[in-house]
Amino acid sequence: MNRPGWIIGLLLISLPTLVRERPFSNSPSPAIIPNLMSLTAAILIIVSAFMHAGWNFISKRRSPSLAFFFLTAVFAALTVSPVLIIYRGVLELLPTAVWIMVLGTGISQTIYFFGLAGAYRQGDISLAYPLVRALPVLMVAGVSLLLSHTGEVGNLALAGMILITAGCIILPLHNFQELRLHNYLDIVILMSLVAAIGTTGYTLFDDQALRQLRASLPLTNSQVTLLFIPLQTGSTALMLGLATLFSPTERRQLRQLGQNRRLLLTSLLTGIIIMSTYGLVLAAMAYVTNVSYVAAFRQLSIPIGAVLGLTLQQEPRYAPKLLGIGVVSVGLILVGIG
Repeated sequence: MNRPGWIIGLLLISLPTLVRERPFSNSPSPAIIPNLMSLTAAILIIVSAFMHAGWNFISKRRSPSLAFFFLTAVFAALTVSPVLIIYRGVLELLPTAVWIMVLGTGISQTIYFFGLAGAYRQGDISLAYPLVRALPVLMVAGVSLLLSHTGEVGNLALAGMILITAGCIILPLHNFQELRLHNYLDIVILMSLVAAIGTTGYTLFDDQALRQLRASLPLTNSQVTLLFIPLQTGSTALMLGLATLFSPTERRQLRQLGQNRRLLLTSLLTGIIIMSTYGLVLAAMAYVTNVSYVAAFRQLSIPIGAVLGLTLQQEPRYAPKLLGIGVVSVGLILVGIG
């Protein structure tokens, strides 16, 4: 079996076994342990972290654009489209609110990819990637606070989220004397912030959509997850397509990509990895007490992505960058036990 086929096959086979099958119920999942991330969620997110760092590294090496990510989304959507045929009987049962959230996640994903592409074109992956991954932790936690979900997040977890963000603030520095506001006012930081806003948006939209799907459809957790993947991916492809269509620069990029077979194959592989990665995250959302845990614990990909940049890309190894990776790792431990 070729590599893309192996990846999607592993996802479809593992989801029903990794995610506990249970009949539809309005009651909370018994798999959830108060103030602790379940083992199932931890395994799913750790695997997704390695895959996430991998596709970001591939994208960085290709100087990504919205057109590139549009192709990856199209390939991903086509790969999982048969799922919609399997569950066509329940599509008409989807509440209007779910469709609105599917649209919201597509828009948020487009914002994310716009910021990500800009940050990778302008800076190192060991700089941009940690920032893009860290900022949504506090953003999602902040929204959860506003929605009165504070009782579901322990003090250690909150401390861990702060450490993760602090570590990623240290990462961009060449030396510790550069910790000044004006040193962060550049295009890489700005585009990373845009990407982080997009991440926050789709994390919250996806979480609410999945909760409503579980409450309105007579499906198990894994079935709901499999159904949502093509909805989310299709919405992302549609929104990225519109953004590409209205940008002359992106249209030129799309034509160039279409004429390069190697880049097309890269887009195909990247799209499948992105889809598989996010599918694992969606499955993990059913086994945490608060979506902030998912956004935080996924930051394991930060040291992975940084190591790829420092080694394979031969990016500078400044002391603050190495310390920042360590601080992030401590934060992850606190989130896991908090």
